[in-house]
Amino acid sequence: MKPFNWTFALIFFLATLSGCIRDVTLTETNRERQPVLNGILDAAKDTLAVHFSWSKPIQSVQSFEHEKEARIQLFEDGQFAGEFSWKDSSAYYLPFQVIPGKTYKIEASAGGKTVWAETTVPQPVSATIEQENPEVYGNNYLAILTDNPEENNSYWISATGYEGVDENRTKNIACLIYSNFEYADDFNRYISESGVFKFEYDYYLRFPDNQLPQNQMEILFRPQCIGLPMEVFLLSTDYHLDKYMKSSLLTERMEIYAEDMPIIYAPFPIYSNINGGTGIFGSFTSVSKEFSRD
Repeated sequence: MKPFNWTFALIFFLATLSGCIRDVTLTETNRERQPVLNGILDAAKDTLAVHFSWSKPIQSVQSFEHEKEARIQLFEDGQFAGEFSWKDSSAYYLPFQVIPGKTYKIEASAGGKTVWAETTVPQPVSATIEQENPEVYGNNYLAILTDNPEENNSYWISATGYEGVDENRTKNIACLIYSNFEYADDFNRYISESGVFKFEYDYYLRFPDNQLPQNQMEILFRPQCIGLPMEVFLLSTDYHLDKYMKSSLLTERMEIYAEDMPIIYAPFPIYSNINGGTGIFGSFTSVSKEFSRD
C-alpha cells in the first residue's frame, strides 16, 4: 500500500482554508443586557463582598456598568441571613462570617431581573505547610494534607511572591509551581526543564480529593517566586469555584495557543452557576504560611 503523504495533505488543507478566510464585522444580535453577579465566600473573612454589573457587547470599548441600586440578600440553609449594602468601591458588602458546612444562597434583583446561586462552604483544611529544608534559600516546600473523606472538593496549591528589586519590585498574584505529585491535574501542565521536577504548572497545582488513594498525603513542590517574603497557600474549593477557576485558566491557555495556531483555536466556555444571568458564586477554606529570611 502506498504511504499517505501527510505533508501534501497539510499543504492542501492550508491552501483550501486560506481561500475561505475573509474579514468579518461583529454585529450585536442580542442587545439586551444580562446581569453579572460575582461573589466568593471566604470562611476566614468577617465581611462578605459581591459585585453586580451588566454585560456588554464583545466589541464595546466601554467599561462594565456597575449596578448601584440592586437588592442583594443572603440566606443560610434557607434562612434569611442579611442584606448587602452598596459602597463607593463598586461592591456590595455584608458584615457576616460564613460557617463551613453551611449552604448559602444569594438572590439579587435589579432592572426587573432576578438572579440567584448557591454554594456550600467546604470544611476547614487540615494541613500544614513547611520548608523541606529550612536552611536552604529557595527551597522546596511540603504540604501535609489530611483529606475529609465525607466531602467532595478540590485542592489548589500556589504561592505569592515578588519579582524585581527596590522601586521596581512587583508582587505576583500567583507563581508557577514545580512538582512530581502524581495525582495533580494535567490541564495546565508542561514538561519541566528544571532537572529536579518533572512537571511545571501554570500558577496552580490542582487535584480533586476523589482521586487520592488515601486520606493523608504529602505534596512536595517548589513555587517559582524569586523574592521573599513569600506566602504559600492551599485552597479547598467548592464545586462551583473549582469549575470556574479551571475553566478560566483553560480559556487563558487557549487564547495563548490561538496567537500561534489560530487554525485549531476553539473558545472554552467559562463556568457560571448564576441562574438568570452570568458570573460566579462560590466558596473556599484555606491554610497559608508566610516565609521570609528572618
